[in-house]
Amino acid sequence: MSIQICDIVLYSHDGRRRVLSFNVGEVNVITGASKTGKSAIIDIVDYCFGSGTCRVPDGIIRRSVSWFGVRLQLGDGQGFIARKCPPRSSNSSEECYLVVGGDVEIPEFDSIHQNTNSKGLVTTVSDWTGVMENIHIPPRGQTRSPLVASVRHGLMLCFQPQDEIIRRGQLFHNANDHWKAQGLKDVLPYLLGAVEDDYVQKQEELRCLKAELRMIERKLDGLKALRGEGIGKAGELLAQARDVGLSSAPDLGEWEDIVSSLKEVASTPIGQIEEPDSGSEEYERLSDQREALLIEKRHIQNQIYAARSLEKAESGFTTEASEHQARLVSIGIFNQSDYERHVCPLCSFELGGNSPSQQASDIQTSLLKISEQLERVSRNTPHIEKAIAGVEKSLSETQEKLRQNREEMFAVRQADERLRQLKDDTAKKAHILGRISLYLESLPELPETQALAEQAKRLEMDIVVLEEQLADEVIQEKLESIVSLLSLKMTDWARSLKLEHSKYPLRFNLKKLTIVADTSDGPIPMERMGSGENWVGYHLIGHLALHQWFTQHHRPVPRFLFLDQPSQVYFPPEPVEDRSIDELEDDDHQDLRRMFQMVFKLVLELVPGFQVIITEHADINEDWYQDAIRERWRGGLKLVPEDWPYN
Repeated sequence: MSIQICDIVLYSHDGRRRVLSFNVGEVNVITGASKTGKSAIIDIVDYCFGSGTCRVPDGIIRRSVSWFGVRLQLGDGQGFIARKCPPRSSNSSEECYLVVGGDVEIPEFDSIHQNTNSKGLVTTVSDWTGVMENIHIPPRGQTRSPLVASVRHGLMLCFQPQDEIIRRGQLFHNANDHWKAQGLKDVLPYLLGAVEDDYVQKQEELRCLKAELRMIERKLDGLKALRGEGIGKAGELLAQARDVGLSSAPDLGEWEDIVSSLKEVASTPIGQIEEPDSGSEEYERLSDQREALLIEKRHIQNQIYAARSLEKAESGFTTEASEHQARLVSIGIFNQSDYERHVCPLCSFELGGNSPSQQASDIQTSLLKISEQLERVSRNTPHIEKAIAGVEKSLSETQEKLRQNREEMFAVRQADERLRQLKDDTAKKAHILGRISLYLESLPELPETQALAEQAKRLEMDIVVLEEQLADEVIQEKLESIVSLLSLKMTDWARSLKLEHSKYPLRFNLKKLTIVADTSDGPIPMERMGSGENWVGYHLIGHLALHQWFTQHHRPVPRFLFLDQPSQVYFPPEPVEDRSIDELEDDDHQDLRRMFQMVFKLVLELVPGFQVIITEHADINEDWYQDAIRERWRGGLKLVPEDWPYN
């Protein structure tokens, strides 16, 4: 679905309407004198389609108009857009009105009110135009943000104002703005169809497939880590089980089969493991005896340790007390005879009276107690040594019994080799069973790896297909193919118009948004081609070729093209009131006639899919041209009636 223009509607401040009607699928001509408002039509439509700036010239139009509106043909239905004329202090207004239906009547002034803003307006009209969800992601290394195409990009291919249609260095509307030109370059592959309409959907599908594949690969990596490389942990355990006779499973390569065999081994009851016979009662008796002797040995060793600790403590006390006694004796303090003669133990002064003083008596008593304690410790030391010697003898006897017990047990084992072997085998089997059980308990509930691997393979194949469809190389190849076809059409039309350099192949240069002639001396861009007639001619064939492609391939670009005064290069700079191509020289007359006939012919070929609106001074006195004239703005008739009040 795309859009064409049914009416342009202006509302005065007092509620009157000015309706300028067009036929869809046809060429529509508005002819008239200068300064009647013809060139403002493009700016009005652009503003109603969500332009961020109102470029309608200041003056009569902006002072006399309250709302600008357009009624649109939307395939099977119609839509109406109105946007408030901005006040003098502003360049735009966010007051926008939208309505859509089967057959939409042009609303009266009183029924217009804001029901959306400029952003909502652009979104809605983009949807009416057929712009699908899309996004352009810049190549790696470029810093600009991803861009989403909208109707605003398509409109750059729909307008050719008076001052742009004659520019040799600018082919498209507003392409002199670097950022807008770059945006158009980015979205042209989508608008032309090199990027498919479901590109964003496929991008999202590709993202989801890659995320799912990464999740499955992580699961497979986790399983691989659990299973190990080659035989892995499970294989080692199964091999050990076979070695001790717990399993007869073959050496299988698949991890699931190995784990299944391990589960069979682990399910074997412990009671089914062959238990060794007792061998002999003597061996058991000797084992019990050895256990008792070891306990006795530990008990004796503890006794020796306690006795040695006591001995060490007494030895320390004796040493310390003896040193103190020696010091006292050396200075003559401790003397038994002095004590009996009532002599002071500190200064040897003979004390008077029948008995010594209480203090002297206490000192002498303490010294005597120390002496007595030393004597008792000295008397106890030989008893401790004797007790230790007795315990050590018992230890020696126990160790001898242990040695004899060990020799007897060795002899019994040597006599019954089968008993030893059975004990070892049983212990080994129990150990391996324990390891297998622990391994199996540590395993999570794992999905079937074969199914996961097959799923991953299918995802990889789907990803490859999508990546091939979305690859930059594929898009570039499609774009080059489309440009090649457009270039053939432009070359053919340029020759029919007899444009300069038309004997050479022409092509679009989408990187520079221009037309290039490939000559034997090298490429010649449009900016190096001479004369205004050639610049207008190349603008014309470039836009017609694009719109023919857009229409035939149902691309989401508005189905109209505005051409503002394409004949201006054939007339003098100062226009007279009325212009007729009969005033021109024969060559110019024929060139201008061929140019208009090309436009009419293409619109007729595409009917009803394409609409052209021409604003012109020139008037061609032929039926095919006269039938296309919708209004003549002469004799006081203008875009804005002269009796409308100013704001």
